[in-house]
Amino acid sequence: MSRPCPGSESPHLQERSFPRVQRAPLSHKPRPRFIEPMECKRVAKLPEGEDWIYEIKQDGYRAIGLVDGNSAILYSMSGHDYSSEFRHITFALKNLHQGNLVLDGEIVSLDERGRARFQQLQNRRSSKRPIVYYIFDVLHRNERDMLTLQLDERRQILEEIGSHFSDPLRLNPIFRAALGPLVHEVKRLGLEGVVAKRSGSIYIPGRQSDAWQKHRFNREAEFVIGGYVQSGRNFSSLVVGEYRGQDLHYVKRVAAGFMPSLREQVFQALRPLVTAECPFIILPERDRSGHGLTAAKMKECVWLKPERRCELEFVERTQSGRLRHAVFRQLVG
Repeated sequence: MSRPCPGSESPHLQERSFPRVQRAPLSHKPRPRFIEPMECKRVAKLPEGEDWIYEIKQDGYRAIGLVDGNSAILYSMSGHDYSSEFRHITFALKNLHQGNLVLDGEIVSLDERGRARFQQLQNRRSSKRPIVYYIFDVLHRNERDMLTLQLDERRQILEEIGSHFSDPLRLNPIFRAALGPLVHEVKRLGLEGVVAKRSGSIYIPGRQSDAWQKHRFNREAEFVIGGYVQSGRNFSSLVVGEYRGQDLHYVKRVAAGFMPSLREQVFQALRPLVTAECPFIILPERDRSGHGLTAAKMKECVWLKPERRCELEFVERTQSGRLRHAVFRQLVG
């Protein structure tokens, strides 16, 4: 469930390295400290069976919450201090009064229907939507590490702690249900995806494991190819857009989804369409996100007559109509 940090597409701020300390010396009882989050394996199909429980995949910033006496700290996945960025969550942790804790969860911004929306979280300084901390695991409590406990045991402890939660702290719900109907409902509600976790799994800091698997339900659509970014004798990304009325609007530079053979096939199909004129309107743009099509970046572009379309898979659109996490699938027509 990991995400980028504030201020960049990769949701981590300029992050400083943090020591990979998971346990205190054997001669001392462990204290609350940063524990590097366990990672989920991305899969095309989620596992099924009695050994698996399911969670809603929240779309935000993965965060480790630490409570030690009268202090509380929020950390990003790599150990950056989030506390000043989300003071209301830090304050709620400090006043939870459930002992010393290390918690694992996701910071999300909720839309008017209560769904996590990553774009709102990135624009939180100008948004009035609520930001909450969905907690899904407990890694330490009162001088006792819980990393080697089975997930079912950790969950029982977390639910006892969670009975004292109030906003912005929330317990991420789990589902012990048939996968098919759950997936149908998640898609109907427009949620990002599902995480499957083996109920008997231990917590492995900083590592990816088959015991935690995630699947994101992406959207698909066709877009117009208006150019590409030159790279050697081929391209590094396609510049795509969509017509709004008579005008072609830029929506994304797409770099993902190309195997070498496919890249060459697409390149050969597009070469006859090269033109000197940019087909998009409202360009260049300011580089607010680090991925804008600026005047400097446009100098690297080769423009194309907007005669070919492609099919893309993507997570969602931003408020401005841009695509998030777009992946090329195929040329159309």
